[in-house]
Order: sequence, then structure tokens, then C-alpha cells
Amino acid sequence: MLSFQAAVVETEALLAKYKTAQQSVPAFNPEAIPGRRRFLSRRVKLLRNVLRWRKYTGERLGLDLLIGRLVEGCILGVAESGWDVGGQEISRIVSS
Repeated sequence: MLSFQAAVVETEALLAKYKTAQQSVPAFNPEAIPGRRRFLSRRVKLLRNVLRWRKYTGERLGLDLLIGRLVEGCILGVAESGWDVGGQEISRIVSS
């Protein structure tokens, strides 16, 4: 459980750094699309693992709140910023 929490907190910290540094980044970066896809696929993998863990533990460990933080705070923002280049597909996977 602590490793899942650490992964979500680390992701939120990375996204916060990205949002503050984004103003100085040029408008187009050709490496951004594959990087976004890798990032989102890893977060989806983390989400699936947390959901599997919740299946066995139930709500005792607060996993529902952690899942909400992961989806709303880490996945949706990145998926929406690249909706046409894979964000829509990831959003469908997360919603299912």
C-alpha cells in the first residue's frame, strides 16, 4: 500500500514541476507525444495494480481515495492535454 501511495505522490510532484516549467518550453516538441504515451501507459498499469489490490483488501486501506487521486490528479490532466494523440484512448481505458 505504501508503495502505491509513494508512486502517486511522486507522480503528482513530477506533474507539478512540469506545470511550472511549461511556460518556458517551446510550443512543439516532437518527443512529447511518445513520452506522453509512455507516461500514461505506466499510470494505467499502476491503476490496474491498485484496482487488483483493492479487490483483495476492500476499502480498509483507503485505496478508493488513492485511485481518485491517481485518476484525477495524474492521468486526466495529461490525457486531456494530448487528447488527439492518445489521450482519448487512455481515457477510455481508464473509464472501463
